[in-house]
Amino acid sequence: MQGYRKLTTICAAAVLAFGLAACGGSSDDDQTMMQCPTGQIGTYPDCSDPPTTYDTAKAAIAAATTVEAAQKAYDDVKGDVTAAQGEMLQAAVDARIMAIETAARVAEQKMALSDAAGMIDTSDLSTQALVDAARTAIAGLRQAIADAVDVDDTSMYQTTLDNAVDAVDTAQGGIDTATRRTNQMTALSDASDTLQTALAALSGSTPTQAQLDAANNALTALNNAITAGADLTDDEKAPYQREANNAAAPIQTAQTAFDDAEDEDEKTANAAMAVTAMRLYAGIGADPFTNRTVASDAAGVITVTSGINGITPAAQPLSVDKDAPVADHYGWKGAMHTAEPTGDNGTYEAVVYSNVGEPTEGMKFNAQYTDLDGTTGERAIDTSTPAVQALVASSSFDQSAGIKEFELGTNLQRVVIAGSFHGVPGNYYCTPAASSTCAAQVAADGFTLGGTADADNAFSAGGGTWRFKPSNPEARVMSVPDNVYASYGWWIHKSEDGETFTASAFVVDRGDVTDAAGIGDLRGTATYMGGAAGKYSLRGATGGTNDAGHFTARAMLEANFNTDTITGTIDHFHGADGEDRDWSVELMTSAIADGGGITGTAADAAAGNQMTKWTIGGTAGAAAGQWSGSLQNNGADGVPQVGTGTFSSTYGQGGNDGRMVGAFGVNKQ
Repeated sequence: MQGYRKLTTICAAAVLAFGLAACGGSSDDDQTMMQCPTGQIGTYPDCSDPPTTYDTAKAAIAAATTVEAAQKAYDDVKGDVTAAQGEMLQAAVDARIMAIETAARVAEQKMALSDAAGMIDTSDLSTQALVDAARTAIAGLRQAIADAVDVDDTSMYQTTLDNAVDAVDTAQGGIDTATRRTNQMTALSDASDTLQTALAALSGSTPTQAQLDAANNALTALNNAITAGADLTDDEKAPYQREANNAAAPIQTAQTAFDDAEDEDEKTANAAMAVTAMRLYAGIGADPFTNRTVASDAAGVITVTSGINGITPAAQPLSVDKDAPVADHYGWKGAMHTAEPTGDNGTYEAVVYSNVGEPTEGMKFNAQYTDLDGTTGERAIDTSTPAVQALVASSSFDQSAGIKEFELGTNLQRVVIAGSFHGVPGNYYCTPAASSTCAAQVAADGFTLGGTADADNAFSAGGGTWRFKPSNPEARVMSVPDNVYASYGWWIHKSEDGETFTASAFVVDRGDVTDAAGIGDLRGTATYMGGAAGKYSLRGATGGTNDAGHFTARAMLEANFNTDTITGTIDHFHGADGEDRDWSVELMTSAIADGGGITGTAADAAAGNQMTKWTIGGTAGAAAGQWSGSLQNNGADGVPQVGTGTFSSTYGQGGNDGRMVGAFGVNKQ
């Protein structure tokens, strides 16, 4: 059965649903009928049913161009649809929002790509600045491509990027080559200038080693610059190569002149050394200890006594030469002592190494000395006793003996002297007495402070008022310098005309260094190590070496208390020029007395012991000479802690005649 609907009715419904402008085909009687398929009688012209609320909302969501419009299309109908339809509509909203946002990102990323590509300019890459600018723009496009994750096709921009990279790399290569060429030409020019300056310095007088080294180094630098000029043509490098080739001849000529002069200098030096070796060989003598002694008084003054070579006076005190410092040696403090007696008595020189103990820290200064003035922070210094004298020190008190005076400065009422008291730094202040100046007088240990009268220059401990102010009252006092210690060293006397030498070595104690005791009761062994120093002479009478002067070395002793014997070795020699010597001296077996003396016995002499053997370059001389010494200062375990001694040795191998005299100081290991 077919169904029919009046056309006017259908048209009205269509206008309501879709806003149709007109339907057409109507008649005045509104009776026009249209034929619909069997069983389908609707209100739309095509006989279908009108769209539902769900369909209308879904269509609106799909057509939305903004996030807000998509959400609104659902929100407007969510009360008129079923729950299931609502879920489907919300899903449609979410999908549409994602599509809208993706489209927005795509547009933004395409804009970024376009902008970045537009920033690249490879039309002019003639300078490094333009190349660097292009590289910066390339980096921007490369980042834009990496960021364009929502753009389906970026191949166009990748092509732009690749072309720009190729253009920049090509331009950079040209710039780099030009830069290298410039640098290489500059290096050649600079090396050439340096070589010409060095060659000019060689002309004229005999060149020095430094001038020869400068010329050789400059020639090497020019040759290196030629080799390094890889971007230069052979024609560009040719003038510099000719210059390098031509420089070899004048450098060789200068070297020959230098060698000839050096040969003459060496001959002169060898001749002078031969004379020195001869004189020192005689000065050491066959017996370098008899009639040659050294003593030390309570103040540590070294006195040399000699009864040979006409030395007068027989006993000569020496003073510390503070202008000629001596490095410590294996922990023993070094010092130079000298004397130039009046008259035709020549000069004395001695090097002394002392086993001086280190100072120890005590109380705070203001706790040790509670009499500091509350206003000035000063305290009076009374140096009438040796104990206080030993606490006084100042670099201004630099005399080795006697008195040093200090005058008042302009418009000053007191003398101000930097120094230390009891190991604490500060300032000394001295107000001189009437008609007196402030003075410091060397004492046995330290200094006595006072003044000297103008009339007769007589020193008086009360001649000036001395006070001391510590820089920091909280600083700790330090123990007074050690004034009981063992020393060893060597001395030499040279006659006024410099023709005659007298040399020897010594050990000496300052103060009462305790001798060892009870050696016979000890068992086991002990090793001692320290330093040695002395004088030596090698005469090359039959073509050997001429070498003479003073030496330093290492000393080692091995004591065997089971047999009460001791042996030793002197090695690690450094000669007068400071260079190593391939020497060693064996201190052959000796007995140790119960009191620590290393003096040997008649049996030692009969057995050839307590002698020495000097080895040079692996070749040993005959046993000769002698050595002696003592062990001192027993430790808590009864084993001596310190050893000192002297030794002499001779050598007669390979055309050399040698004599050596020395001393050593060692500590228990």
